[in-house]
Amino acid sequence: MSARIEQLREQGGAFAIADVARFAITGADRLRYLNGQVSSDLRKLVPGRAMQACVLSAKGKLDAVVWMWSEPERFVVECDATLAEPLSMRLERYIVADDVAVEPLPLPPTFHVFGPAAEGLAGLQISRLGVPGVDVSELPSSVLEATPDEIERLRIEQCVPRWSAELGPDTLPAEAGLDATAVDFHKGCYIGQEVVSRIRSVGHANRALRAFDVISGEPPAPGAEFFEAAESARAAATVTSVHFALSPAVGLCYIRRGTAEGAVLEAPAGASRIQLRPCVTPS
Repeated sequence: MSARIEQLREQGGAFAIADVARFAITGADRLRYLNGQVSSDLRKLVPGRAMQACVLSAKGKLDAVVWMWSEPERFVVECDATLAEPLSMRLERYIVADDVAVEPLPLPPTFHVFGPAAEGLAGLQISRLGVPGVDVSELPSSVLEATPDEIERLRIEQCVPRWSAELGPDTLPAEAGLDATAVDFHKGCYIGQEVVSRIRSVGHANRALRAFDVISGEPPAPGAEFFEAAESARAAATVTSVHFALSPAVGLCYIRRGTAEGAVLEAPAGASRIQLRPCVTPS
């Protein structure tokens, strides 16, 4: 599988879109309404290109992370499949006198082609793996189809957070790096904006998402804590995802504010050691 991963990194590949839910937002007030619900500015949406956004609670924490794009007479909103019901309820909750409807959409067969393999392809432009990509209805015959295990490896390497692993209802956008990819700080008001803006004005969140390599010992499980050598009282990092089918094992973790970039951290009793690597802002 190592040669395949290298090919996917260098030449790109494709995978079938699954485990997502989609909604159509229709009605004459759809732009104004939806723009008041999400952290990105739909007025800047380019036809044929998807935009990522956060749907937030009044406390500025995540209700969902969504992709949005425009189609004739409607916006399409896509979220993790587990959020289909709560997101539908969340979007409908604030419809009062607006000419807006929220309707579930079927998921047609769709493939995401990413990296150099996507160059020149016609389709929805969307960066699902942190690199340029395109959604198409048929898998191009010349493109390598990646397995779910390979996609998980690439996701971790690209520091792309996933719902129920790195993201959840207690997550602030800045903690997961979503303030760089899914927040517009120049748009008008939306639910949760005040908290997001306040964190930006302070200049930091109390934790941050980072990738890591396992440099010795057994690969940790999600939830495992790692410590700096001189600090045993407070964990410097908490693991959220791990991929260990290839060497070195890699993973994602949240680090405590003040933890040095590139730091080597240890599990209790030296069971394993990891080295942090920076997260690169997705394209």
